[in-house]
Amino acid sequence: MHYLLGIDVGTSNTKAVLVDETGHILTSAIHSHPTFTPAPGYQEQSAADWWQGVCHTVRQVLEESRISPAQIAGLSFSAQGCACQPVDAQGQPLGNALIWTDTRATAQQARIRQLFGDELGHVTGNNIYDQPEPRMMWLREHEPERYARTYKFLTTLSYLIYRFTGNFIATTSDWGFHLSFDRTKRAWNSHFVRAIGLDEKKFPTLCESHAVVGRVTRTAAQDTGLCEGTPVVAGAQDSVVVVLAVGALDVGQSVVMRGTTELLCFSTAEGGYHPDLYTTCSVIPGLFVRYDMREVVASGGSYRWLATMLFGAARESEFRQMNELAAASPPGSHGLLYLPYLLISTNPDPAQQRAGCYFGLTATTTRGDLCRAVMEGTAYALRETIARLERIGIAIHELRLTGGPAESALWNQITADVTGLPVLVPEVGSAAAAYGAALLAGMGCGMIPMDDHYTTLRRMIQLRQRYEPQPMQRALYDRFYAEFCRLTVQTLGIAARLGISVA
Repeated sequence: MHYLLGIDVGTSNTKAVLVDETGHILTSAIHSHPTFTPAPGYQEQSAADWWQGVCHTVRQVLEESRISPAQIAGLSFSAQGCACQPVDAQGQPLGNALIWTDTRATAQQARIRQLFGDELGHVTGNNIYDQPEPRMMWLREHEPERYARTYKFLTTLSYLIYRFTGNFIATTSDWGFHLSFDRTKRAWNSHFVRAIGLDEKKFPTLCESHAVVGRVTRTAAQDTGLCEGTPVVAGAQDSVVVVLAVGALDVGQSVVMRGTTELLCFSTAEGGYHPDLYTTCSVIPGLFVRYDMREVVASGGSYRWLATMLFGAARESEFRQMNELAAASPPGSHGLLYLPYLLISTNPDPAQQRAGCYFGLTATTTRGDLCRAVMEGTAYALRETIARLERIGIAIHELRLTGGPAESALWNQITADVTGLPVLVPEVGSAAAAYGAALLAGMGCGMIPMDDHYTTLRRMIQLRQRYEPQPMQRALYDRFYAEFCRLTVQTLGIAARLGISVA
């Protein structure tokens, strides 16, 4: 029996899973890492903390499973996207990584927009969201010595590849989001890189996500407990890996990733530019993964905020109590509407930015109404997104849900009722990114065939539950959804006029 190892280094923690030949997870482990905020807008992490988490979780799954490291056929990675980690020629980090939530480079973003104007998206393939190139520019301008010493700029994923193999590699799915990547040529966008004054030599070598990019070095083997020489498959950005993990392998299949924020993504055969979409290369050859980036919906973030407001803490016990309270409130939450735009906005125009809001509060509003309204508000926002995609020719037929909020049966049913679409919950649950990395390892090392129309892969991926829309509830929610849409329009710009920042 051979096994596959998947490692996911996310924004807040590292997970590792061991998967057998049937797709079953034998064991998993998790280890958290901190984020540092040395100044307002600065968000940094230490690559040493990433590696410590990798070593801890890999050793734990090996110990708990009692599997010989020699039985591991291959390993691969999932990672948070768009981190900017400068390293020297020996691969040593030059200071902390500037992660995707770091906002210090707004001036550099503005200069890029000014430089390219309306042609920006057509030059880069994506609008500016949280890509690392503006942060590279910031380092060049504010820390020129660190920039000069930089041999390569690595993402979290590229750093993991280096630590395991000693090779400086970038994958097309991880870097495919970036402004400096040309999806048509699957190469660096030399025109863009030169125009903003960066050095293309500081970028790693590009490869596909399913490629074997090296083997575990002696040092990495000593650190992790793995066997020297174990094949290493390149890996992908976490959201792209989740698409694989839940089986959204065909054109038109979609995934709703519900974490702190909510992300709707879908597989397509087209990867061209669209102003409302964020696009990268899929791990499935010939496909792309696209994301709706018009609004940032705070699903888990809203529920966590409300838990803290109601109970002073946001733990599993509080969430269970909130789910019970929400179930006691009727559909429509006694007329209460919630706008789930609590955290950040992708719209650079403050007058067009949405903000969080409860509307319809009365003296009889209950805690259950507050809880259920969050669930319904995120579902209304999702329905609005689906309608917007339909207007540009993208049809969504079903929703595969992952993340913490997807553990709530009530929330899942509300989502089906509001959108009118079936909701499918994969068996893998919250370990989807690490699980997808393990599957990708199998594809790269040949344990999971890529020439059988992915029949083996589809057989390995299991779905736990399916929620069908209830027509009677849909009729009620249609009315509330119409008012939700009116409310979002009527409240535009209020936050900016009051001096509230949602950027």
